[in-house]
Amino acid sequence: MTDQPPSSSTSSDSPAEGSRFDPMRTLRSIGDSVSRVIEDGLASINAVGPINLDIYETEDSVVVKAGPMWGVDVENVDVSITGDTLTLKGETRPEVDIPAEAYLRRERKFGEFSRTVKIPRALKAGEASADLRDGILTIVIPKEENPQPKVVNIRTVNG
Repeated sequence: MTDQPPSSSTSSDSPAEGSRFDPMRTLRSIGDSVSRVIEDGLASINAVGPINLDIYETEDSVVVKAGPMWGVDVENVDVSITGDTLTLKGETRPEVDIPAEAYLRRERKFGEFSRTVKIPRALKAGEASADLRDGILTIVIPKEENPQPKVVNIRTVNG
């Protein structure tokens, strides 16, 4: 036998490992990546930058953790859920009691921020709750129990 270098393929590359190519999953992944690039690019236009999100689900809810959001007052943050879309908007403001000429260095950025993501689950948006603690905004959205498809009756139209 000849010595051959080890294969560089990973388990995700090999169909023999049981994973099947799913074009829709690939398209969703590409779409998510493009959305993030666009958001990050647009965020550079905004003063604050993108808000980082972690989204995970528990047995009965979807949890969104956003941040860090240091110095953000809850009065300046809005969370809305429409269908499967969560939107987080807010504004950071500088301290008003420090005159600009007193700064030796000023790196923090202030201004408006916005982030919109789709959550692929049936949710009870009206029962969502949100808490801001130690600079992390935690949003808990209960999931619908056993969401049922809506049956649509088809009519015959003569014409």
